[in-house]
Amino acid sequence: MRIVPTLPLLLLAASLGAQTPLKSVDELRAFFAQNCVKCHGPDGSAHAADGKKLGGFDFTDAKKAAKETDADMVKTIRKGIFFGMVMPSFKDRLTEADAALLVKEVLRKAEKGKAIAP
Repeated sequence: MRIVPTLPLLLLAASLGAQTPLKSVDELRAFFAQNCVKCHGPDGSAHAADGKKLGGFDFTDAKKAAKETDADMVKTIRKGIFFGMVMPSFKDRLTEADAALLVKEVLRKAEKGKAIAP
């Protein structure tokens, strides 16, 4: 009877299924610039026309931002709002780790009047 080494196969399978952050902070800033500016504005203040119309979240308002947990923001980014009609889902483009990094290093650091750019 021949024993097949299964440990290397298990490690390979685990590494293929693992989700790790694939994007750098600069890539996430570029993602914001390409996908979020229309409603949240270039600085994240939601003062753009579509942001006001749809009630976009103002990331530069410290009082409002303090009421939202990072986990809730990640969930919103990945799930979207109102079946994607108010805000699209980005779960196919951002891993949970990417969305968490976007919240922590980009959105939480947004400053009114200072564009979020790579």
